[in-house]
Amino acid sequence: MIVEPDPDALRAALLRESGRLVDRVRSSPHLDGPAPGLAWTAGQLVAHLCVVYRAFALAVRGADYGPDILANLGSGHTLPEVVASTNARALAVVSFPGPREAADGLRECADELIAALDTRPDLRAGRAAPWYGPDVTRTVGTLAALTVSESVVHGYDLARALRIRPWLDERSAAAAAPTVMSEMLPLLVDPAGARGFSGTFEVRIRRAPRFVLRVDGGRAESAVPGGGDVDCVLSMSGCAALLLGFRRRPLWRALASGDAVAFGRRPWVGLRFPALFQLP
Repeated sequence: MIVEPDPDALRAALLRESGRLVDRVRSSPHLDGPAPGLAWTAGQLVAHLCVVYRAFALAVRGADYGPDILANLGSGHTLPEVVASTNARALAVVSFPGPREAADGLRECADELIAALDTRPDLRAGRAAPWYGPDVTRTVGTLAALTVSESVVHGYDLARALRIRPWLDERSAAAAAPTVMSEMLPLLVDPAGARGFSGTFEVRIRRAPRFVLRVDGGRAESAVPGGGDVDCVLSMSGCAALLLGFRRRPLWRALASGDAVAFGRRPWVGLRFPALFQLP
């Protein structure tokens, strides 16, 4: 079960977030500063987003991936390993001489993705996503939602790297988070973190569709709500969901601030939720 996104909300979110990113990059004196908590600089964050926008635009259109994409695909035994390897290869060949060129490149790649969405593709259609593994496919809707989540989270990272106040837009996050979580979390179960765990979560992203996630035997699957009792209901804002999923904020802080709430017959298992999954 995948939460199908609203294509108009995704397009609006991508236009909004990419515009903010381009403006921030263009007005920056330099892009050499490190992004706190990451092994990337601000310039490398921009390069990563350019690669994401370009590759996902090709996927949304159903076009062939050119040699510039295929030659830089990584390898590994798990999805996080493949993603990390692919990112490292891509960043070794993509760079910009300065903020103006980086902003222009980001705008061009974002516009390519927005144009692909404007063709109104079938959101349920499957597309090869080799940056997640050689045989992995994702739906067009999921790929589009992933680009929004990347824009929101890396916009947060970029602001911190540039030492300006981070911006987080709940409309953008809520448009993407349920789709991303419902399809990607089953691929990201941590064998060590999920060992011996069995439980069912109902995930409620505020102002967005909800879904159920069942974890058992080191595996997870998404389901439609209402198919049985759940152990823990996790209610959270879209921004909190993305920052938790990308390990930018610990769950206890989201709970303390009210951005996340856990309740149900076993609310304490909510505290274990982040440890059940690997960081992509």
